[in-house]
Amino acid sequence: MKKIIAVLVVAAVVVGVLAASAGYLVQQKKLRELEQKVSQAQELFDAKDYDGALQILRRVETEGGSLRATYLLGKTLYLKGEFAEALRAFSRVENRAPRSIFIPDIVLHRARYALEQEGNQKKAKELFLRILSEFPDSDAADFALFHLAKMSYDEEDYKQARANLEQILKRPDSPAREDAEFLLGDINMHLLRSPEPGPDDIVYTIKKGDSIWKLERELKVPGDLIVGINNLRPNALTVGMQIKIPKINPSIVIDKAKRTLTLKNSGAFLKKYRVGIHKVDSRVPAGEYSIQNKLDKGSDYADPQTGAIVKAGDPANPLGSRFLQLRRDIGIHGTIKPELVGTYTDIGWIMMEEKDLEEIYALVRKGTPVTIKGKNAVEASSGNK
Repeated sequence: MKKIIAVLVVAAVVVGVLAASAGYLVQQKKLRELEQKVSQAQELFDAKDYDGALQILRRVETEGGSLRATYLLGKTLYLKGEFAEALRAFSRVENRAPRSIFIPDIVLHRARYALEQEGNQKKAKELFLRILSEFPDSDAADFALFHLAKMSYDEEDYKQARANLEQILKRPDSPAREDAEFLLGDINMHLLRSPEPGPDDIVYTIKKGDSIWKLERELKVPGDLIVGINNLRPNALTVGMQIKIPKINPSIVIDKAKRTLTLKNSGAFLKKYRVGIHKVDSRVPAGEYSIQNKLDKGSDYADPQTGAIVKAGDPANPLGSRFLQLRRDIGIHGTIKPELVGTYTDIGWIMMEEKDLEEIYALVRKGTPVTIKGKNAVEASSGNK
């Protein structure tokens, strides 16, 4: 009898173990399936298909969900402007795992919400500073620095804004680097164009016989820039007047893969701009160039379909109202379609928004070196297949 009981007990244990193992395997299979769905949602999110990502994530939530899915659900809802539901999703993550890797980014979203939606700068600043204190090595910390820099910039505290941005730029792989560069460029350009002399600027006293043309030639600073900075009347210079003359030695680097134009001063970063690049890679060859000519009314445009010529200065000219000629068949120009800036296009060569082109037009001169590097991202990726 005892042997029979013992056998039954062992059998019961074995059945229990097998049942537990089977249940564990089923559970693990379900978790793997959920993670596969979350990965699909992540791919859609990265491709900016937020509706598609949201559809999958809501389904995952009804099937039991996961921490990663709930976090990604919050991010997707936030980008779609459904802030209340996004914050609730973030709260669920915080309650379930207050020390998870998602917390720094969740706090960043809460800080942005306080700043951008509630207009509560004090609360936003406290949250940004909390990120820097508690999560200094996170990507969220760099974005917190960027938003603090933007707040300082809006308050015209350019020194503090610059200090925060320079902290970001110390990390070459920072995800906030591009945002930081664009904002730093705005600060640099503001300081360059301010009539207040900086430590590297010259304070020049107008003498008898001086003219803007003479100052441009002798000091090697574009006359338009001198006039604009000092709010001068070119034909009415006053002897004894003191004006600011910035030290300007410009150069340009165009990155075809990133579709950006970086303006440098004596080799140091000055400002970055988005540009459109012709979609045919060979139309804008990489290489070393210089500005051969500045055309203040733009350049004639030949329609590639009809061959019709649109004259320079015509408001309908697709190349805009200014033209920096690099060689006979390549130039940096404006556009009447600003939505194409930042894309690969079939118009012209290197396309900028009119206001951006006006800005660099006043800074560069004939002979300014221009480097074009890289390949069009589309063609580069095709070549790697």
